[in-house]
Amino acid sequence: MTFHEEIAEFFAGYVNAFARSDADAVSELWDTVGLFPSPAGNFAMERRAFRGHCVTLMDFYRQQGVVRPEGELLSATELFPNVAQARVAYRMCGEGGGLVAEWEHVYILRRSDHWRVSLTIADGEMAAWTAKGAQL
Repeated sequence: MTFHEEIAEFFAGYVNAFARSDADAVSELWDTVGLFPSPAGNFAMERRAFRGHCVTLMDFYRQQGVVRPEGELLSATELFPNVAQARVAYRMCGEGGGLVAEWEHVYILRRSDHWRVSLTIADGEMAAWTAKGAQL
């Protein structure tokens, strides 16, 4: 399997876990402590707290009318051995496949036994929901 195929497979599983509302599976795809730089300030979250955040986020998506998340890997670059940068385009679809929101995310991943997210920059998601009048 090529590097790009590995990263694409990782994010296919990530989006699938979100689609199943499986907060445990999503949180297991993150390092023990994940980093979240944001316009409002940077913070870190341990996996257990991140799992709770996933539950809240999944509830938020449902409240906004999202019934199916879609993600497309736009780019993946191996920065160092076992360290990667990935850019993913997300589309949140509602009933009948209508677009609810869309944005791009940037991730830094690290591979030990398998790939995990270490850091994400979610400015695009925050801007997308703010533009719709929703507070994330």
